[in-house]
Amino acid sequence: MLRIILATLVVVLLAVPIGTMAASQDAKHSEGQIEDQALKVITRYTNFLTNLKQLHVSTEFGFDVLQENGQMIEFGSHQEITVQRPDQFRVDFTRRDGDSGSIVYDSKEITIFSPEESVYAKTPFEGEVDDAFKFLVEKLNLSIPMRDFFANDLNVTLLAKIESGQYVEESTVGGVLCDHLALRNSYVDFQLWIAQGDEPLPRRLVITYKNDEGRPQFWAQFQRWESSPKITAGHFSYSPPAGTERIPFASLDADADADAPKDGGKP
Repeated sequence: MLRIILATLVVVLLAVPIGTMAASQDAKHSEGQIEDQALKVITRYTNFLTNLKQLHVSTEFGFDVLQENGQMIEFGSHQEITVQRPDQFRVDFTRRDGDSGSIVYDSKEITIFSPEESVYAKTPFEGEVDDAFKFLVEKLNLSIPMRDFFANDLNVTLLAKIESGQYVEESTVGGVLCDHLALRNSYVDFQLWIAQGDEPLPRRLVITYKNDEGRPQFWAQFQRWESSPKITAGHFSYSPPAGTERIPFASLDADADADAPKDGGKP
């Protein structure tokens, strides 16, 4: 059911996992520990992304999972994210095993649904994109590491989680000339490849969880960015088809969805 899909989202929404360093929130950032050239690239990238009113990104990613026998096996997913500031977004994902689902926020409601399972859950909410992601984490108990990616204070948020950083070299990723950065904190080592030119957006990300057994990695390849996407009417809303079952969010009060319809998906 959708509760399984919700658990899946904990991993699926790692596409831009700046927030995977959340455990290091208390790390003391010192600009002196980040090379000037690296700091300039970070500042340019975060300022550009924060100022985008609309964006769409298509991402392929993989992550290691240590097995009981000691072998590391990679799993992965593809996702499409569309954001329209200040208060709308949509996330669509498809895992390599075929499971899929979506989260949509239309400035009035947050809905998570699985067409394959023919189930959905929704709850009223009003606020900006930042607020909606915070609500998903704090009230619905979803782990969404990518939420910092859409933070209005992305530059401050990211720099607070970096203890040291260096500029590695110019490097080409997917045919795009990039600035390659190596960044660290007490919990992870992570590398960013930021496109040069007029749209300084990430093209690749690699995170090494250096304190975990086997030092597993996460990687994301940002295949396509659109800074002015064509957004169709209804893209941020969800109308359940006939036969779709609405189920409650387990983390909210049971009576919040006590009147949820079960016979056709119509509210």
